[in-house]
This record gives sequence, structure tokens and C-alpha cells, in this order.
Amino acid sequence: MAPSTAFNATLSWIKSQNTFLKVQAGTGDNLLEEDIREGFTDYCLWSTFRPECIDIDGELDMACLDSGMILFRDYPDAMTALRACYTQAFDDAYDESDVTVPLDE
Repeated sequence: MAPSTAFNATLSWIKSQNTFLKVQAGTGDNLLEEDIREGFTDYCLWSTFRPECIDIDGELDMACLDSGMILFRDYPDAMTALRACYTQAFDDAYDESDVTVPLDE
């Protein structure tokens, strides 16, 4: 069970990429037996979207540009998850000045 610092999702604006980065906590059903044997207990899913692809009213399909999954050995807080997903999504070190977090749930 996730600790009280659990988060559901964050949506961040990545200035340098002109892209939104959505990071969502995993539900546990994507861990493989091999992952569990290697000590992973949690994961986060990430997706990137252009501004015109964000659906705020549920009417349009959101077409993501790219997506991935990060495995964790301990349940990550929102900031740890965001940093890891940013690094994987953009193949660059996390840059706090490049990120605006308009939604944190």
C-alpha cells in the first residue's frame, strides 16, 4: 500500500520542449514477476502531449507524442517521479527552471 505522501498524477509544462508531461502513479498491475524478483515495488507512467492535444472536457482523444514507464524500488513522491520521468522522456537531466507544474493531484 502506498504511503500517505502518495500522488495520483502531475501535469507539467516543459518550456524547452513546448510540451506537457503527464506523470501518473502506477496501480501495480504493470509489474512483471521479473520486476518484482528484482526488487521493484512501484512504477510511474509518463506521457508527453503538445498543447493542442490536451483534452480538458473529455470530448477529444488525447494523442500522446511519447510515453514510458519508470520502475521504483520504493514508492516515489511526486517530485521524485517527475524528475525521473523528465530525465527519461527528454533524455536530459532534470532542470527545475524548465518545468511549470500547473496540476498536481
